[in-house]
Amino acid sequence: MSQLSLDFEKIDDSSSEFIIFYDADLRLIESLHLPTIIRFHRADKFDSKFIQTSNDVWNFSYSGKKILLNFSNFSTSEKKLAKFFLANYIQVNTPSALEAKFQAYTFAIKSLKTRNLKLDYHNSKSLLVDLAKVDNSTYYYHFKFLVKLLFLENFSCFDLDQEYELGFLERPKAFNSRLYYQQYEDAIDYPLISMIQQGFIKLKQVIKDDFQSIDNQKLLYASILGLVYVTGLRPVQLAKLAAEDIKIDTTRTVDQFHRYSILIPYAKQARYVHEKIAVKLPEEVAEIIIAYIERFDLSPKDKLFDLGENSARFCSKAINTQLFNFAPEAYREAVLSGEMIKQKYSFSDFRHHVGYSLAMAGSSAEEIAYILGHSSVVTARHYIFSTPELAQIRAQALGKNSLYRQMIAMLLTGRLVYKKDWHQKKVLGNIGSKIHYDIGGCSYEDKCLFQPVRNCYGCMYFHPFIDASHNHVLESIQNEINDLIKLSDGIGVSRNPLIRVHESTKFEIESVIARCALQKDDSHEY
Repeated sequence: MSQLSLDFEKIDDSSSEFIIFYDADLRLIESLHLPTIIRFHRADKFDSKFIQTSNDVWNFSYSGKKILLNFSNFSTSEKKLAKFFLANYIQVNTPSALEAKFQAYTFAIKSLKTRNLKLDYHNSKSLLVDLAKVDNSTYYYHFKFLVKLLFLENFSCFDLDQEYELGFLERPKAFNSRLYYQQYEDAIDYPLISMIQQGFIKLKQVIKDDFQSIDNQKLLYASILGLVYVTGLRPVQLAKLAAEDIKIDTTRTVDQFHRYSILIPYAKQARYVHEKIAVKLPEEVAEIIIAYIERFDLSPKDKLFDLGENSARFCSKAINTQLFNFAPEAYREAVLSGEMIKQKYSFSDFRHHVGYSLAMAGSSAEEIAYILGHSSVVTARHYIFSTPELAQIRAQALGKNSLYRQMIAMLLTGRLVYKKDWHQKKVLGNIGSKIHYDIGGCSYEDKCLFQPVRNCYGCMYFHPFIDASHNHVLESIQNEINDLIKLSDGIGVSRNPLIRVHESTKFEIESVIARCALQKDDSHEY
């Protein structure tokens, strides 16, 4: 593909009748669900509050700017995909950059039509490589968002096994090449992590209390999600696992507490045979997998998962189905009623998350390569190069949140109540030298193993008090973050993993504060 021009006028329209979609993709586009109304959840007083997707012209005001998007020049399929693409973006972000996304989509469609090229991964990759050679090309990142979406929606000629390399494609030269991967953003963010962890804890409890009530599919999908979340396994590795690869390492005789590990094969086989890699498993995930083995009556030598003819598609379905089951009820209802588009993730997102998290924790390239099952350290070094230095971690600790993260985080705790209406046990605990009480109630009936206050703000059993002083808790956490940053500066540890943990806690507290403020505003209106 030749070097591209970003000038719309220079793109020839003579091939406007060429259909860039394969027949299977035309049917897929027709089946895509588009919400009738897309709401701007963070719209200000003078902003537009929603748009109707059926209109061929989207006309709205946001952040002091009037935006007009005209879809009338697209074919029916191009129009539907464009609206679905933009609707997905709005759901995760604010609509302020929607015009740039629309222009990038228009440019990509016209570029493919001019050259009589189909919309597949090979041609999309070539287009991205060409866009990377154009200085300061914002189209690159917008089009990359679309390509990622096409993978997740199972478009033909977008093989999920190839999606992993998207993160390592050449980027625009305006990007600082010495810090080539430094701007990598982890798709598996704190609210999603909290949601997954809560889901596993809750499922483990159900297995303990009422094992027969859990259906086979849920056990299978939860087991796959657990392994992908913890280890970043590829589908090809999952397909090679046997039931005997789940090991009990040690057992505490007093209370029968077990430590588990799993033996996983290398992701890509080198010329010689490697020993399997032993990776530790959290208790919740391991016991769900053991329950799955028991339910399906697998012998030690049996294959752990039957992933069918296409392991990548099967894993994608399992991951996203189980994530949806773990999601807050309000979000599930919004998706099922057609008000929202179901947010999807790929196994590559989790694989990148494992590599990035290990790098953030200060792991060496050899350690990252070992956990990810790589026979070389080339990819592992990319994750290390991507980790921000202390100044950027400090900026992240101050808060940088997308709309979707805020929405999910605000749904992770229990319902909001006033102090006077809560008659069960209340949360009491300390952060540093300060004791915090009357911040919320706890509906967990058994003995809680987590530290009170600090771990409550991301817990589904915590019911925040609307009239509590949550700002005092936030202040205590911020003081700890400041002390950690000062300590890290002093000893030269730029990648202190404790700052990331505190950043997550701070985000959860801020979400509760925002949720309480909204509740107060609503009550004042009546």
